[in-house]
Amino acid sequence: MELELSSACNRALDFAFQLALDEGKMEPDAKHCIIALLNDPEGPVANLLKDFGLHQIKLEPFKTTNSTDAFSSVFESAKKPYISKKILRISKKVLAEQEGTSLGFLVYLVEDFNNTQIILESLGVQWEQLTNWIDKQRLAPLVLDVPLDLNANTEIDSCLRILDAAGNRVREGFRVVDDYCRFILNSAVLCSITKKLRHDFNEALQWIPATLLISQRNVEDDVGTTIHTNQELTRLNDQDVFKANIKRVQESLRSLEEFGKLESPDFAMAIGEIRYRSYDLEQRIFRFLNLSEKLNNIKIYGLLGAEHLTPTFLDTLDSLLENGLDMVQLRVKNITDNKLLDYAFELKTLITQNGKTLIINDRPDIAKIVDADGVHLGQDDLPIKEAKSIIGRNKIIGISTHNEDQLRTAIDNGADYIGVGPVFNSKTKTFSKLAGLEFIQESSAICTVPWFAIGGIDTQNISQLVKHGVKRIAISNSLFNAENPLKTLKLLREALVNR
Repeated sequence: MELELSSACNRALDFAFQLALDEGKMEPDAKHCIIALLNDPEGPVANLLKDFGLHQIKLEPFKTTNSTDAFSSVFESAKKPYISKKILRISKKVLAEQEGTSLGFLVYLVEDFNNTQIILESLGVQWEQLTNWIDKQRLAPLVLDVPLDLNANTEIDSCLRILDAAGNRVREGFRVVDDYCRFILNSAVLCSITKKLRHDFNEALQWIPATLLISQRNVEDDVGTTIHTNQELTRLNDQDVFKANIKRVQESLRSLEEFGKLESPDFAMAIGEIRYRSYDLEQRIFRFLNLSEKLNNIKIYGLLGAEHLTPTFLDTLDSLLENGLDMVQLRVKNITDNKLLDYAFELKTLITQNGKTLIINDRPDIAKIVDADGVHLGQDDLPIKEAKSIIGRNKIIGISTHNEDQLRTAIDNGADYIGVGPVFNSKTKTFSKLAGLEFIQESSAICTVPWFAIGGIDTQNISQLVKHGVKRIAISNSLFNAENPLKTLKLLREALVNR
């Protein structure tokens, strides 16, 4: 059965799925959805965006040889009902609509798709004006599916007390998690995710008037205020504080969701979505803890080409790993997959013996097969999300960046570390343009994850990089082809450690 979407919204959603399928994708991205919404040049979305600067654009024509029946399996997939549910909820909560509308579809894109801003701004839309308009819509009164009976009986009074107490626990727990991400982990990305969850939770609570909840609060007769366990009163370290509070949030959200069903199905659905997002946040934070310790201690990252994978050099590499080379990337192109796999297995054995970290360049599939520690991607390689689906969510993903926009995008998309450069001319790769020391300074100021300067770095110019805030370097030729690699490694490491 179709969820409660308007016919125009349903057509746009179907169209977006068709456009995605035409490109071989099983779900639409922001571009597909925007094209679908703008397919009617006189529709509500087009007219609204014209007010905010939308240019007259020529939409990509829809070309498909597939029949409607061919799309049915896609349209009835789990993803379409999920998106429909999101559009319906946002339409009701933000726009006070009784069904999911095309404008609700647009708000969903603005709030949930990272690249919506880039696409709309490329079409002339003034992003700040659009988001301001959306924020103003939130001030409209919210409509509950089940009207609240203000003359509540004792049973309902007790339910409201539960909702009030559970809501307070969620807010308090989220604040502790927010402080942990901000002041302990120093992660802007995790802090941003937590703040968005707090914001969305507070919005969800608006489904039930705060005055009604507070009116049922009875601290004096609450039997739970004086009951405590030893475990509840003891925290061993800051991680213990985080673990206790994220669980407190999740348990309280479950209570809110269940008892909230007595007040409003829409409220319960909104709380349920936030609960699942809290699970994702918990996983992200644990992943950050697991990887940050490993990455933060890495100073020198060696990039190995095919010319380095000789029996003689592998002995040298073994010595380098024992004396301060922290991480190695297998960066070999233009060879067969079988040969690449042989190299990867050989390196995996050597690096595991030394307790170091192995990264495979470009190929998450090879990294997955050999159980490498991670994969490094260029700007034209697989997106992070798709690479994670291959290699696994608990593996390291690094991204090469050459300017500030690429760096910010990589962080937003969840990169664990960033390659910053090229700084200087390199003997291993040819560059049409150098990012230079200016990009190094920008990265030092704004990068919130571990980053490595790369490109032409050697013992002669390392001091320049250190002065500009570099703590980690990625290096190839000047180390591996040095007359004395061990001495070179020692000089580089001393420059970084003594900064």
